[in-house]
Amino acid sequence: MDRKIRAGVIGIGAFGSLHAKVYAESEFAELVAVADLNQECLSNFKAGEGVDRYEDFRQLLDRDDIDVVNVCTTDRLHLEPVLGAASAGKHVLVEKPLACTVKDCDAMIQATADAGVKLMVGQILRFDPRYCVARKAIAGGEIGELVHLYARRNNSVISARARAKKTSVLFFLGVHDIYFANWCVGAPVKTVFGLSHKKVLKDLNTPDTTMALLEYENGTIASLEFSWVLPANIPSRIEARFEAVGTAGQINIDGGNPTLEMVSEDGVSAPDTAYAPELEGCTTGVLRDEISHFVDCVRNDREPAVTGVDGRETVRVVCAINESIQSGRPVQL
Repeated sequence: MDRKIRAGVIGIGAFGSLHAKVYAESEFAELVAVADLNQECLSNFKAGEGVDRYEDFRQLLDRDDIDVVNVCTTDRLHLEPVLGAASAGKHVLVEKPLACTVKDCDAMIQATADAGVKLMVGQILRFDPRYCVARKAIAGGEIGELVHLYARRNNSVISARARAKKTSVLFFLGVHDIYFANWCVGAPVKTVFGLSHKKVLKDLNTPDTTMALLEYENGTIASLEFSWVLPANIPSRIEARFEAVGTAGQINIDGGNPTLEMVSEDGVSAPDTAYAPELEGCTTGVLRDEISHFVDCVRNDREPAVTGVDGRETVRVVCAINESIQSGRPVQL
């Protein structure tokens, strides 16, 4: 496809607005329309000139001049826009998680396959150079055979209070490292055991912290820690680590290490320099690289790096962890 890809974005909250901004600034794509149920979000949206705005996403999907759709709605509301996009013959990039149930994942995968359109899941770690280099080393046998993995992704309680009614700590934070662990191991998860508790967020009836053990079919085990009740005044928006131990070496990633620290009378802060920082008025970083990859896949008819099947496996593990938490017993997948 020689011309620019024409894009629509459904859901233009904080993250969907960034998706839209990337398209508006792209050399190979252009932003045509956005949709959101929230009139305030539509009114506040500023990226791009002459971009049409709809409260009903179906009006966006009815347009013949849109090639791709990014679905950035609340997690549990991904299904209908994806099915609608597939029915309209539009390629789809869905923000993580793909869905909140395996059944919904299967419906999306089937619908896009039947329609002959591409389905990609937004997993930014797949485009983070630190994580990509680590995975390449693991796949290349540089640390020998994998023995175990450890991942930690913790966030401020501010994030929890803002998002807990729409998602959970596992779907908001956990899917990142569950996907990455699956990619590194290259084998299905066999058994999961999860634990969680509600102390800080008991008024919202959502877990503060979830921890899980995964056993893969090839014998690798993984220990995972996800929490969103860190103090509100932590400098960085995320604290993340990843460790891989093999029979011949070890890999460590400090995924939350801020490369820029700013100190003022208001305290210490660590502005984003990796995921979607702005440079000369344009969005750069991992998110731009992810969307650029999706555009390239559509333009050149390539398979996306993170497929619907990848997204489904991540959701399958999250659902099994939740089942284990409820039952108090390990769950066999």
